[in-house]
Amino acid sequence: MIKKYLPTVILTSLLTLLPILVGLILWKKLPDPMPSHFNAAGEPDGYLSRAAMVFGLPAGMLAAHLICVATTLMDPKKKNIDGKPFTLVLWIVPIVTLVVCGSVYVFALGYKFNMSVVAMLMCGVLFVLLGNYLPKCGHNYTIGIRTAWALNDEDNWRATHRFAGKVYVCLGLAIIVIALLSAKFPYLFWAMLVVTVLTAIIPVAYSYVYYLKHRGSSDQA
Repeated sequence: MIKKYLPTVILTSLLTLLPILVGLILWKKLPDPMPSHFNAAGEPDGYLSRAAMVFGLPAGMLAAHLICVATTLMDPKKKNIDGKPFTLVLWIVPIVTLVVCGSVYVFALGYKFNMSVVAMLMCGVLFVLLGNYLPKCGHNYTIGIRTAWALNDEDNWRATHRFAGKVYVCLGLAIIVIALLSAKFPYLFWAMLVVTVLTAIIPVAYSYVYYLKHRGSSDQA
């Protein structure tokens, strides 16, 4: 599995570092310090040095990327992750890095826009993608809704991930709608946070309810 995906790991790692090259090209045009954090209204409320943003952010994301890949490859049941779910693991951090760094560079160059809208759109798309990939994710210890009830029962795992897939897609689409409306109604940012929390709570609750419902039949078996 390592040899199979090694070229993709190298490619995605280089893409994660690509903002460093772009930052060096734009170095003299970028302000120092640069905005590093934005409030609910999409306005900068935190700053870091230009060097920290250009070099530190992509380097930190690369570390996160490699940790995610290595952790997945060390999973005892990694064969159940092979395919589309692992492809998502390989590409999620590089894409997020390109979007985040690219948005910060553009904003820092003076092209003002609402960064919270960008962040919400990215979250919404991410949940839609996760919703499509989760049902395809086999029983494992690294990726998915890793409740004790799902990890101990493959039927619970399959049912939970089929359900979670639908939940993630629906809530992801809701976040995208909220993002598009939030430009006129900034308070909707908090609605996005509520929806995000629900994506974490609802599948876990479903897994537990499934466990309670099927506990008797499992014990008899």
